[in-house]
Amino acid sequence: MDQIDLRVGDPAYADLTVRLESLCARLPGARDLNRAVGDLHGPLRVAVTGRFGTGRDTVAAALRRRFDVSPIGPGDDAEDADAWLHVLAGWPRADDVAALAGLDPRRSLVLLGKSDSLGSWPAARARADECALELGRQVIPVMAMLAIADLGDEEMDMLAAMAAAGEAVPPMQATFIDAGGPGQRLQRIALLRRLDAYGIAAAIAVLGNAPCSADELAELLMQRSGLDALADPLRVFAAAAAVTRLRLVAAELEIIAAQGVLRDEIEDLLSGSMLSGAAEEPFVWM
Repeated sequence: MDQIDLRVGDPAYADLTVRLESLCARLPGARDLNRAVGDLHGPLRVAVTGRFGTGRDTVAAALRRRFDVSPIGPGDDAEDADAWLHVLAGWPRADDVAALAGLDPRRSLVLLGKSDSLGSWPAARARADECALELGRQVIPVMAMLAIADLGDEEMDMLAAMAAAGEAVPPMQATFIDAGGPGQRLQRIALLRRLDAYGIAAAIAVLGNAPCSADELAELLMQRSGLDALADPLRVFAAAAAVTRLRLVAAELEIIAAQGVLRDEIEDLLSGSMLSGAAEEPFVWM
């Protein structure tokens, strides 16, 4: 799992959180402050949006598997999201354009979901570029289904047998389903649901080169999913989210100090730590 930290490795940030937690222990009734300080340790919250059928739920599951973030799926409250990933399928539609108009491009990405259905990475990248031209912003192709491949022993045995036989995955699903005869029909349908045709072909290619375990195959398919292209943008979003959360803490401290509670200690904290620059620190966007 790739770590997308909100300055967790920053010594100054770590020192600040320790001081804040000590302060909160003396202010148990300051619920808003305690909540804001606790949120400094929280993961990046990423809302995954898109029309039904775009593969948005698969993208959310892949994010959870690949990165140390907290995906917010369709139907969940995304009010406190730090960033948004909007998932397309095929071409942008009016609903996509309307949804993207409401998202800050500095805090959001557009993904081309179900890119594996296009049959190859060159085709996926070409379609993403065409979508980007239409939308006026970058579109990143992903094959999220490859990132969540949980294969059992029977499925691994079937894929290994296909690789040993040099079986090719035909473009028509019905042809693939019937290729193994009645005894394999249900297993092949299950494989298509789990990996789709492109994923099956990718798995056969991997196993054709060398045998491997289910965990090793899952990692190799993850590497082919395109999810790694999201790592750098997510880190940028995390850096901005850390500043936003620090600003909220500073605002809560100022409210408490204005009431005359621990005024000197709070003012010292506000002026002698990274909180002093949180209000003025610019976001570093892509």
